[in-house]
Amino acid sequence: MKALASLVGALDRGLRIVAALCLAGLFLLMLAQVALRYTALGVPAFAEELARYAMVWMALLATAVAVREGSHIRVDFVPLALGSAAPVLGRALEALLDALTLGICLVIFWQGLDIVSFAAGQRSDGLRIPMSWPYGAMPVAFGLAAILALARLFERRTPA
Repeated sequence: MKALASLVGALDRGLRIVAALCLAGLFLLMLAQVALRYTALGVPAFAEELARYAMVWMALLATAVAVREGSHIRVDFVPLALGSAAPVLGRALEALLDALTLGICLVIFWQGLDIVSFAAGQRSDGLRIPMSWPYGAMPVAFGLAAILALARLFERRTPA
């Protein structure tokens, strides 16, 4: 179980680092666009598109981190309210919410794979990269979110 915890911790740290790098790249690209707009150099055509793709990757990778922490959007009023009155029922409802999160992540992962295969033949306008690269954020992020949701279920199942 310690190996699983260390693997999940490493995955969580890696996701945070990559999302932070995407945010930093987004910031630098936006800063360069503003600075270059008022010079004779002009703004490179690819800058806005690259910033958009960095934002999408950052947001979706941060979604996987939110699933790990349990801070994603979910209705947890009932388990929290029952947690003090009936701890066993509260824990069961928390596990049910984690299982539902896992199911939703797997559905979005599967649909994301379909979108990536559909977009594989297209190229972006500015960067001329396959559109499967930006669209790849969805199956990558939600596949990792599903792994992290599964890890939450295993951690909840095993006694501390």
